[in-house]
Amino acid sequence: MSRFRRVLHGVASSYFLLVVTAVYSLASVPLALKYLDTDHFALWTVVSALVAYLNLVDAGMTGSVARLLVDHALRRNGGEYGGLILTGWLVFAVQGMIIFSVGLGITHWFARFECVSAGLQPEFYQLIFWQCVQVLLTFLVRIFYLILNANQRMDLANYTSSLTLGLGFFIQWFFFARGLGMLSFPVSGIISGLVALGCQVWACYRFQLLPDAGCWGRPSWRQFRHLFDYCKDVFFIALGNQLIIASQPFIIKRLLGAEAVGLWGTGLKSYTLLNQLVWRISDMSQVAFADMLARGEAVKLRRRYHDVAASSFAIAGWAAVTFALCNHLFVPLWTHGRFQWQIQHDILLAIWLLQGTVVHCHSNVIIMTKEFKFFRFIFFIEGLCFVSLAYLFAPLWGLSAVILCSIFCTLIFSLGYSVFRVQRYFGYPLRELLFDWFKPTAKLLALYLPIAGLMWFLLRGETPWQQLLVHATLTAAAGFWLLLRYGLPVSVQQEIKAKIPARFTGLARYLFAPGS
Repeated sequence: MSRFRRVLHGVASSYFLLVVTAVYSLASVPLALKYLDTDHFALWTVVSALVAYLNLVDAGMTGSVARLLVDHALRRNGGEYGGLILTGWLVFAVQGMIIFSVGLGITHWFARFECVSAGLQPEFYQLIFWQCVQVLLTFLVRIFYLILNANQRMDLANYTSSLTLGLGFFIQWFFFARGLGMLSFPVSGIISGLVALGCQVWACYRFQLLPDAGCWGRPSWRQFRHLFDYCKDVFFIALGNQLIIASQPFIIKRLLGAEAVGLWGTGLKSYTLLNQLVWRISDMSQVAFADMLARGEAVKLRRRYHDVAASSFAIAGWAAVTFALCNHLFVPLWTHGRFQWQIQHDILLAIWLLQGTVVHCHSNVIIMTKEFKFFRFIFFIEGLCFVSLAYLFAPLWGLSAVILCSIFCTLIFSLGYSVFRVQRYFGYPLRELLFDWFKPTAKLLALYLPIAGLMWFLLRGETPWQQLLVHATLTAAAGFWLLLRYGLPVSVQQEIKAKIPARFTGLARYLFAPGS
């Protein structure tokens, strides 16, 4: 299978996984709200953020193993590939044990820090224990997902993840109905994780992605040092992202209360899924980019990166406008009126989505090159700045202040520096990066924003259900057509038209720009 077809299959399967994830996320919140009160739901949100911080023990090792496995995947029986797998697994096992121990060790301190009431503390301690067990299992089985990824079989990894995610929802539902409460989350995660392990091990053996017997090599200190040299830089990036993202529930809980953190976690569900949708093409292209770099295909890498980045920016523009139209209508309907979400939050999040897409694309390619330099510190500095500003302004302006602080810090730090680094690495003219790559997105927004504004104005007097239905179908469909016709770069449109079956060429003339 060619590299292009593998990337295409990876992208398609990742979108299938995204649909399953979206259904899971959208269904799990009403399910949890049915069985949990506001205090328990808020506590689960905070514990999820704590687990995200505990995962920092990974210290970038996952990204390091994933990236370096690509370099050796072409020489599967040379000893380096198998030795790297074994070394990576041992490191993951140690990290999982560290997380398990630290998580249990800080339970009492964290309960006092977050002012967990005495009545909730027994459940809280049990939740932390089983959540740490789930994280330990995740670290023990992670290597098999990375093997599939390194061999450009993301489709297999995505399909097994889709299967286990759907299974996990029904297991979660079963335990909720049996009165297990918050423990339904980690217990369902443990069971579905074991199923995922079985599927991924089978896939690795079935498609011969592991070294032959006698060709495994051995785990070595030299390979660990190689992994550590790469991951220590990734760690600072991960730590900065955690300060920006995972600290938000802590700040909101302490400054605005349990009700506000529950609202925040619910209101950002769609936003989180949308990030995954928009960033999927860039993420699925990284292994192919690394393979091009390993083969010395610099010209092809430069051209392909432009296509992926410019397309991602345009998709982000369409998604941001659609999100701003729909999310504030969706949240109260989704939670049966339990939470109300303001449209100004969605407008701010739409701006942050556009910024984040640019940063995400550029960050991925910088990490792929392994030339970090000052980039290793930029997210950490941004995270410290965000936490300071959020603590200062959140009590004054509420949730909007948290998003505004994120927008400001992204603009000042990671956005500007990532553009600078990509420009230096590839040798693009700065004007091209700042303006030419955004021309398709600007054209899309110039056409889509007036349509979205007109539809919002015309439907103001209708019920929320009617507004959401029209915006999520007709308005979004019109925007998607504009995306295909004016948002995607001409080179991408030409390649899509060249690859589609002949029976769809007539339809392609209406979907894509003339002459593309």
